[in-house]
Amino acid sequence: MKPAPRWPLHPAPKEGEALSSWLNRVAVCYQMDVHELLAHDLGHSQLDDLDTAPPTSLLTALAQRSGLEFERLRGMSLAGWVPWLLDSLDDSVPAALETYAFQCSVLLPKRKARSLTRWRAWLPSQPMRRVCPLCLNDPASQAVLLVWQLPLMLSCPQHGCWLASCWGLPGRYLQWENAEAAPHPANESIASMDRRTWQAMTKGFVELPRRRIHAGLWFRLLRTLLDELNTPLSHCGGSAGSIRQVWEQCGHPVRAGQSLWRPFEVLAPAVQLQMLEAAATAIALIESRALLPRGEQAALFLAEPQTGFTSGLPEKKPKPEPVNHWQRAAQAIDEAIIEARHNPETARSLFALASYGRRDPESLDRLRLTFVQEGIPLEFLSHYQADMPFACLRQSDGLSD
Repeated sequence: MKPAPRWPLHPAPKEGEALSSWLNRVAVCYQMDVHELLAHDLGHSQLDDLDTAPPTSLLTALAQRSGLEFERLRGMSLAGWVPWLLDSLDDSVPAALETYAFQCSVLLPKRKARSLTRWRAWLPSQPMRRVCPLCLNDPASQAVLLVWQLPLMLSCPQHGCWLASCWGLPGRYLQWENAEAAPHPANESIASMDRRTWQAMTKGFVELPRRRIHAGLWFRLLRTLLDELNTPLSHCGGSAGSIRQVWEQCGHPVRAGQSLWRPFEVLAPAVQLQMLEAAATAIALIESRALLPRGEQAALFLAEPQTGFTSGLPEKKPKPEPVNHWQRAAQAIDEAIIEARHNPETARSLFALASYGRRDPESLDRLRLTFVQEGIPLEFLSHYQADMPFACLRQSDGLSD
């Protein structure tokens, strides 16, 4: 039997490129679309599975036509990333979520595992198409990466700008969701997280401050962190303050405004992006030691402590730094104010402390106004409604003359 002929024209795949993107660029060489190329040349009419689980027969034929290795072609689809990126493409595997996202812990100590009947890691319930506008504006590099089709990265690892939503195919017709927006640079925390994800996708490992870890562990650490940030505060115990601190630092509502828990993969795309931004913020806070979480794997984001050694000379111990009690007190007050914005009991305790020794109504009114200006709801300071005048609140506080 005569072997299948090689394609005379076929561009080399870009690093991390999706199979559908590469086939589109091959089809452009012959002034065809992907459907025509596959149907007429390879007898394959199904397009939906190209980036998920392309048939072995198709990959074998593509290897013959292009001269590329079978495994390289398979690695351009999600099937080639089992079990690194996801444990299985089968969404009916028992305890899949528990196995993937609840074995590690970063912000929270070990949590009670959740169970879902049908779940796959990272695969969104809604199709996602986000690309780097700078990459696609370059005629020599119009490849769509496989990772861009997943809620896994926010920015381009090469250009450092936010990925933008679009429709269509590069080289043919491309429509941007916001055509007038210029490429927007990502902040350092997002860029750092995405560089590590890209390193996992391209190198198979990630360099963390403590040590090098396998790519599979990085994906599971990141997915664990996303679930921890989506955990209701009532289930976080003593770590609720850490979760709230991360969300306040990144400027989004706690849990991206979600009231009910749902797995990350089924959340709306806009919510997924806020979750990823919060994950990048959490990592940056841990590495700067502005956040000291209780999770077992949190230490991976901290530098290895220096080990002791001796030169045989007498040790010179540095003089202890004087304790700045006023600074510590101010920090404690700031932390109490942050907690009081969300916790009525903390707000009332803080108000009782601040109002100690004050008896005159005008002074108490000014103090209430100060609390409101700090973002503490007025209704937290009394058991009565917030729209009652301060004079009435004085009676409820038992401070009337």
